[in-house]
Amino acid sequence: MSGSGRGSDWVREAFTPKMIVLFILLAIAAGVCIRLGYWQLERATARGAERIISEHEERLNSPAGPLDEVLRVQTNMRTDEYAHPVYVTGTYSDDQLRVIDRAVGGEGADLILSHLTITEGPDEGANVPVIRGWVEPGSPLPAVPDGEVTVFGYLSGPEDSIGGLTEETALSISPAELVNVWGSPILSGYMVEFTPTGVDMSLVEAGEPVSFTAESASPSGVQHAPAPKPVEEGGFNLQNAAYAAEWVIFAGFALFIWFRILRSTVESKREERMLDEWADELIAESNDSK
Repeated sequence: MSGSGRGSDWVREAFTPKMIVLFILLAIAAGVCIRLGYWQLERATARGAERIISEHEERLNSPAGPLDEVLRVQTNMRTDEYAHPVYVTGTYSDDQLRVIDRAVGGEGADLILSHLTITEGPDEGANVPVIRGWVEPGSPLPAVPDGEVTVFGYLSGPEDSIGGLTEETALSISPAELVNVWGSPILSGYMVEFTPTGVDMSLVEAGEPVSFTAESASPSGVQHAPAPKPVEEGGFNLQNAAYAAEWVIFAGFALFIWFRILRSTVESKREERMLDEWADELIAESNDSK
């Protein structure tokens, strides 16, 4: 039988009413499977994002620990250190900066970037960038506290160095830029200050982790900047992703079933035709021999 004849067998059988109805039913089943797979994929992304947000909130609410026990000066920040509450004792310098072109709560704001020098512990003498809070664009910056203070804050990763640093303003919170002005050693990231309540200061003096409730403003009225946001906007839940893959496989299997039935039917009819032709040849030979 010629190749074109074989091809016509497939086409002819595929367009029979039985195979058309079967294809429609299995195509509907495959479509349902694909839709369920897409739903599971959406769940995988949503549950991954929920997990990241949950872990971030848990870290923000964890006890604050001494800065040198969470992140040492001039060491790179790890994921589990980001947004961790810490405290450190030091003195503020008067050379604070205004970080411009920012927003808080959807409104324009200037962040208050202050220079803290550590006065206690193994990193004594090191410099720490601290975002003490924010003011409306162009508003005067509040004076820094006098004397030695213990500062509580969330750790945040360094921003990219984009230049534009002057004696009064900065475009980014970049220790890589600040070290040229403040000197080294310097913290690789920065702290976002908050005012804690419910703190047992005896634990602070002993350098122990302390529980706290973060207030949005300091006693002097400085509005604190928001806590660091999750560094990842999404995530992936492997269990739901596996379910999504399974549904796609089921969709492919439904169409494969149709193809197998079609092939089986075509081959069966070809075999029947060959048997009929063979039988006809036997009958013809028998008649010729008579």
